[in-house]
Amino acid sequence: MTLTRVAFAALGSWALSSLSAVAPVPAPDAGDECIPPVSYFALDPSLVGADGNGNAAIGSYERISPDGRFVLRSYSGRQLGEVSLIELPNDVREAIRAYATPLSNEAFPVQGSWRYLVDVNGDHYRFADVVRQGRDATPLFRGGMTGFYAAASEMSAREEGASAQITIRSLSWPQTSGVEPGGAQGSGDPGGTGPLQIRTIRVLDDGVGARIVQDSGARYVCTSRSLVDGNLYSLPMISIDGREFSAVPQAPKQGAPTMRVYGLSAEPFATDHACQQRIDFGHTPAKAVFGFSPAAGGQGEAAALTFTDNASVYFYDRGVGPSGTAFLIDDLKTSVLASAFPGLTRDGRIVFGATWKDCPDAGCRKRAGYAVADPYQSAAYKAHWNALGEAPPKSCITHAEAMRERAAFALRLGLPDR
Repeated sequence: MTLTRVAFAALGSWALSSLSAVAPVPAPDAGDECIPPVSYFALDPSLVGADGNGNAAIGSYERISPDGRFVLRSYSGRQLGEVSLIELPNDVREAIRAYATPLSNEAFPVQGSWRYLVDVNGDHYRFADVVRQGRDATPLFRGGMTGFYAAASEMSAREEGASAQITIRSLSWPQTSGVEPGGAQGSGDPGGTGPLQIRTIRVLDDGVGARIVQDSGARYVCTSRSLVDGNLYSLPMISIDGREFSAVPQAPKQGAPTMRVYGLSAEPFATDHACQQRIDFGHTPAKAVFGFSPAAGGQGEAAALTFTDNASVYFYDRGVGPSGTAFLIDDLKTSVLASAFPGLTRDGRIVFGATWKDCPDAGCRKRAGYAVADPYQSAAYKAHWNALGEAPPKSCITHAEAMRERAAFALRLGLPDR
């Protein structure tokens, strides 16, 4: 199925529970102004280093915090080290901050809360410690799935007096020794494919230290689908609540290798994960990244997704059509090329690394940095609803919504609210 400027449809059904620990974002007050359709935050080479052409280095394998304030990026270069944190300001006229970290390339956050950042060896760091201490931050505990291409989500958190019990599910290929960065974990295939495993841990965190109190051990998933999908997958990404994942079966017994979304057991320590297929995109974009469920501020019946395809960014709204529709993020500047993986904030903004050209009155200047897009203001999304003669479920994301997310994230993690 080919992409168009408006949309492509996908087949399947879906069901996704909301992250129980997260309260819905209140509806905006009447009269709140919409954020711009797209905003651009240009990086300064003196802050982050320059690439071979003298432009700001934007790294790769980028992950976006729930409020859109922080970008965790790998391959940051000599100036900031392997992995850095970029802090985007409220306003494009304000300065961007950058933080060095002790993490290794392809480190990842525990999605949902961003309470922890995880190194590829399983070391979990408190996010606030990395912001405050930079390279001097030390890990709290080690656990979960390890290696390149790992991802994790916070399934639930329960307060117990001064402590909290936190359930984290992680997804990855099996880790083996001697695998070079970029190679598949456990498959012996340098192309980045392999069987998938998940692991669930329960962590007791008293605000100072943290330790694992329950561990499911690594378990293979989708074994019941081997006659349909084969057993090799690529580009895996777990959902915000840990109950779904996206991946491409590399040698399916039925159909072509296409990006698909599968459901996992909602029971954190389930022994069997049959992986019910919920969406088949019908083609193979880059890694499909999940947003938050509707109860946490999204639209439709299940969490939206975002992905890049041929350096363009798409918003996949699962509330449109039989099982969702993908809309191109347009209204962009000249020669915008998306890089790495985009991310969806809790209120629905899409944040992605990119290069573009600023062409004011005469001449153009190449810039690199981050774009923040409102998918509900894209021409493709509006054209879809205009063609139906209906008002869209959501017309835009407001400044008030974005600011509430920023303030709430800072409060939850004990960060300065700026």
